[in-house]
Amino acid sequence: MVLPTLDLSQYTHGTAQQRQQLSSQLLDSLSRHGFVKLTRHGISRETVSKLVALNKSFFQLPAEEKQRIAYPGGSKPQRGFSCLGSENSSNLYRKGLLNAVTSQHLRDAREHFDMGSPSDPSYPNIWPSPTLLPGFQATMETTFDELQTVTAEIMSALETALALPPATFLSKMTPAGNASELRLLHYPAIPLREIQSGTVNRIWPHFDLGVITLLFQDGNCGGLEFEDRSSSRSSGGADNNNNNKRFHRVECGDPVEMVVNVSETLQRWTNGTLPAGLHRVNPPPGLHAAEVAPERFSVAYFAKADRDADVGALKEFVPEGEEAAYRSISAIDYHRQRLQSAY
Repeated sequence: MVLPTLDLSQYTHGTAQQRQQLSSQLLDSLSRHGFVKLTRHGISRETVSKLVALNKSFFQLPAEEKQRIAYPGGSKPQRGFSCLGSENSSNLYRKGLLNAVTSQHLRDAREHFDMGSPSDPSYPNIWPSPTLLPGFQATMETTFDELQTVTAEIMSALETALALPPATFLSKMTPAGNASELRLLHYPAIPLREIQSGTVNRIWPHFDLGVITLLFQDGNCGGLEFEDRSSSRSSGGADNNNNNKRFHRVECGDPVEMVVNVSETLQRWTNGTLPAGLHRVNPPPGLHAAEVAPERFSVAYFAKADRDADVGALKEFVPEGEEAAYRSISAIDYHRQRLQSAY
């Protein structure tokens, strides 16, 4: 199964007919797969190339420098460096939307660096030494702002496709209250036998927190996989036995291609109309048991609701006389509750 690839400029710079068509195609792919690929989204090739280079440079820093800016874990928004195995994606799935049945002893083989909005006074960013990594902070902050703009365009297109009043979503994702996060990810090389042991993987199946995720993956080592919802027994792939699921690979094409997936908050806002996209990261295919899976890099922007926004089901998606599937709760309280389960 191949994910649809859409040209976002058809919405941002197209005619009224092109805007409507792109919106409908976007909604269709996200409804069927939880995922879509976008081209001509406004992030330049130069910016993506800088991100890729800085990503690799950050994880080559001395261990003591990365530990100096380490995230301590817990329920606060993530800032700085998280070491190999510190976050457990299987817990997000097991304790999340589905209360799925998975082992409590699964580990992730990845490390990452997180930043939030440059203008967030509540949870300030922490940075590596500019002497060791010149230009890192400036590039990350500029990219964060550019991805915020792309997010607004995608959400506007979904409002169009769903025939919602303008800013139904975007009024809860404002630049002033931006709680989104930009993450650099590194998956170190790992012996395939270690993964075949059944207790460690690059990322176990999980849903992302937030509204949507925007991802760039390197073109050298794939591994991202999305759920085949047609193989699952219940709506949106929401069965509770992970072993019964099938996944399809998201092929690594042009590194500038952006992969977008539905995250938990959008599922909640739409009362399940747009289910979150279940996904995982595996080693690339074709490796023999004695071989080592090569290292992998990616960049993810987790677009999130304002912290004081309500992430319960929106009234536009709850039929009259029926009870909402998702209760009212602030985004920050939901985020803390979910993040606590991952550490």
